[in-house]
Amino acid sequence: MPRGNCRRRSRPTGCIFRPRATSGFRPRSSRTWGGSCDEAFDIPRREGTLYGRTRWPGLENRLAMKRVSVARRVLLSAPLSIAGTAALAQPRSLVDIGQQGWLFPVWDRLQRLDVPAFRETLQIISEAIIALRGGRMDVVICCIPSRAKLVHQFMPAGMRIAPDIERRYAQASAEMRRAGALVPDLETRFQQAVQAQPNLQLFFKTDTHWTPIGAEVAAVEIAKQMREQLGMPPSPRPGLRLGELRRMVMAGGNLVQYVPANRRAEFASEESWIRQILPSEGPAALVEDDSADVVIVGTSNVQPRFGFQPVLSNQLLRPVALSWKPNNQGPYFAMLEYLKSLSFRQQRPRAIVWNLLEQDLATPPNNSAWNQSSMANNLFISEIRRLVGA
Repeated sequence: MPRGNCRRRSRPTGCIFRPRATSGFRPRSSRTWGGSCDEAFDIPRREGTLYGRTRWPGLENRLAMKRVSVARRVLLSAPLSIAGTAALAQPRSLVDIGQQGWLFPVWDRLQRLDVPAFRETLQIISEAIIALRGGRMDVVICCIPSRAKLVHQFMPAGMRIAPDIERRYAQASAEMRRAGALVPDLETRFQQAVQAQPNLQLFFKTDTHWTPIGAEVAAVEIAKQMREQLGMPPSPRPGLRLGELRRMVMAGGNLVQYVPANRRAEFASEESWIRQILPSEGPAALVEDDSADVVIVGTSNVQPRFGFQPVLSNQLLRPVALSWKPNNQGPYFAMLEYLKSLSFRQQRPRAIVWNLLEQDLATPPNNSAWNQSSMANNLFISEIRRLVGA
C-alpha cells in the first residue's frame, strides 16, 4: 500500500480546502481511475477523452444532501404572482410534486424570466470577470444548469417552461464569454450524457443539489476545456488519485420538508455513487500539498461531499484548492471571502473556477435574497478590483 503521513481532519463549513496526501476510502481493489466520465458512463467516446474504463452500476435513485436556506428561498419565490403569497404562508407549498418521485421547488422560476434583473446580474458578473482577469488570473465559469429544465419530463402535468427560460443558459454563457471567461456548456453536456444513458441521474429527486455523478460529468468537461484552451504548464505536483466507486446512501432530501406530512413517507432515502480517493504514491505521499494553482470558488454544490474537486484535480493532473460557502450566502460573498483569505494573499492562482447556478442568474449581489451577505453591486466590483489590484 502507498504510504502517507497525513490524517483525516474535520473542516469547518465553507473552509478553504487544499488537497493533501490522504488515506481516503479504502478501495475494493487496487485499480486506479484516471478516465473520463464518457468512458465511466458508457457514453460514446468523443475526441479528447482520457485514460481507462470503469462502468457505473445501474442508477435509479440518488443522494439527499445539505438543506437550503428557507429564508433565502422564500424570498426568491416571492415574485411568483399567485403562488407567492401562499408559499410564504404555507411552507409545504414551496414544492410541486412531479412524477416518479421528483420534487420541484417553486423558486426555480420557469414561467417567466425577469429580464431587467437578468441583464443586471450578467453585467455585474461580466465586470467581475474582467476585474479578476485584470489581476492576472484566468476565469472559468462552472454554471450548473437548471435542474428542472434537464428533468422536465418528470414535471407535474401542466407545468411549462417559458421560451426565455429555455434560452437563458446559452444567453448567459455568451455574455460571460464576451467578458473573457472560459464557459463550458454544461447544459448541452448534461443533455448528451442523459441521451446516451437515460438512467444516468445527474440531480437528486428530492434535493436541490446535483449528484456526485453530475459533479463528475461537469468536472471532466471543465478540465478538458481548461487543458485545451488555457495553456497551463505542467504542474510539479500530481492531481488526486481516484479509484473505484462506492455507494452513498443518505435520507431526507432538503425538499421533503415541504411535502405534506401525510405524503413524506413516499420519498425514501436515495443512493448514488462517488469516486474513492486513493493515497498518494511515491514522494507525493510524504508532502502536505499547498501548491494548488487552480482554485474552485462557489457554494454548496462544490462542497467536498459531492466529489467535484477530486475529479477536477484528477483530470487536470494537478492540485486544486476549494473555497465554498452555503447557497444562502451566494457566489458573490463566496468570491470576496476567498479574495480576502490568507490563502489568496500567499499564492495567487493561475485560474479560478467560479461556480454559479443558472436559476440565480437574475439575482444580483444587492438582492435581499442573499440576506446578510447581500451588498451593493458597485461595492462588489470595487472590492474585487481592490483585492486583486486590477
